[in-house]
Amino acid sequence: MTRTMQICKAFIVAGLLETLRRKDLYVVLILTVLMVAGAWMFGFFGVRGLEVFIRDVTLSAIGVFSTILTIMIAGRQVPEEIARKTIYPLMARPITRWQILLGKWLTASITSILCFLVLAALGRALLMAFGIPVGPIFYQYLLLKQVGLLWLSAMTVALSVYMTPAANITICLILAFGSGIFTRFTLLWHGETGATGASLNFLYGLLPHYDFFDLGAKVTYAWPPIGAVIVLSLAAYGILGSFLWLGVGWLRFRKAVL
Repeated sequence: MTRTMQICKAFIVAGLLETLRRKDLYVVLILTVLMVAGAWMFGFFGVRGLEVFIRDVTLSAIGVFSTILTIMIAGRQVPEEIARKTIYPLMARPITRWQILLGKWLTASITSILCFLVLAALGRALLMAFGIPVGPIFYQYLLLKQVGLLWLSAMTVALSVYMTPAANITICLILAFGSGIFTRFTLLWHGETGATGASLNFLYGLLPHYDFFDLGAKVTYAWPPIGAVIVLSLAAYGILGSFLWLGVGWLRFRKAVL
């Protein structure tokens, strides 16, 4: 095990303990209880003919809750170390700023993925309890959503060294939830030509696309599994994009006055 991996492992363990102390995982459990209560109401009144609606509600809740938790967890990693001045003992050790940034990203990513998997497992159990199938594409949804959380954590950690915590969380929430809206808007204007069409295409390519990793709608409407090439391409996009975001953060963090 290299020294970088040992440092990252220490950050991850400390981050998970901090998450337990701050009761972030308890928030997930409360959200899952709310999901159970909502599903029980559907079960009480009957779900015949409402399978698509229930799948949509369940997957939407999982997506929204996991996204918000990821941004909240990743957005506090570096700023809280600076605010509590605990970053100085770290930098007094033979630990580089890149290793700190990498460790904080892995901490946020693993914690967020664990929260997501808890929500997804409960959502799947509820759907099974009501006899509502999801199909094999559900497992592709799980895989790509985890890649998306890696990407989202990297973006949030990177922007946290440029902005205040409140501004960073606000911008990341807008980018995460607004990416799908902008994608739909661009599709509506797909036939536009000239300067307007070129500007939209340029902006579409420039903006981050967290929505690429969300197959929730396809699971809702029982699509067949998508091709392996597409899944691998999205996974590569997410992983490469994560390190690109970390590089953007490192450009500022390596010379920042703490």
